[in-house]
Amino acid sequence: MVAMLFIGLVLGLTVPSIASRFGKILPADPGLICAMLWHKPRFPKSTNPARVQLFKSKWKRLIIFSVIWGVVLMGLFGCVHVFIPSDMRVWGYIFIYITALLMTVDQQYYLLPDFFTIPLLLLGVTSAYFSPFDGLTMGERLCGAWFGYALSTVSVFVMSFFKKGEFGAGDVKMLTALGAWFGIVGLNAVLVLSFVFFVCTAFLKRVRADAFGPSLGLAGIIVFFLIYTKLWWTIL
Repeated sequence: MVAMLFIGLVLGLTVPSIASRFGKILPADPGLICAMLWHKPRFPKSTNPARVQLFKSKWKRLIIFSVIWGVVLMGLFGCVHVFIPSDMRVWGYIFIYITALLMTVDQQYYLLPDFFTIPLLLLGVTSAYFSPFDGLTMGERLCGAWFGYALSTVSVFVMSFFKKGEFGAGDVKMLTALGAWFGIVGLNAVLVLSFVFFVCTAFLKRVRADAFGPSLGLAGIIVFFLIYTKLWWTIL
């Protein structure tokens, strides 16, 4: 338990720093992204007081968000260790970490990179094979993935007649990935919750358009715990 709390804290601390690099990396293939993520950052020197102050402000913001994500992931990893069945715990840790990265990248750059969405999709299917969950079959997961892809594609098609660019390809892939984890019924719950979160966020920020990834990610984490603690099946 203590070890997983520490791992969650350390991984959480890395979320903002990894996410902040995608603005300079993309577009790029997965191999180049891996190389750039581990590339030692350069710290530019400047004698301009305004630039120095800006640089300090960015570092301060990065440290604050790193601490916040560290605490959040530490708590989530602890919940996975306590409430999730042992054969699904490792998958749960991975799911939460990748989802946290997607939420942060989308919040900063308004994009959900394939570098995270495709592995999230593949891991959803793979976990069904190596750690079969008695409440969700492989067939239900595959149907959920197809449903997520079809629904989001149709939504983009319909919305394109009114306003383009409101729903991106990254959102389509993330919904497909979440469908592979939760099936059709679980994905519908994610859609409802994410819509509620998005409306609340837009209202608080007083904006009409914002990144949808954070709302999707938060809803996905909640549904993950509902399904894999079997609370979902109790409710149904």
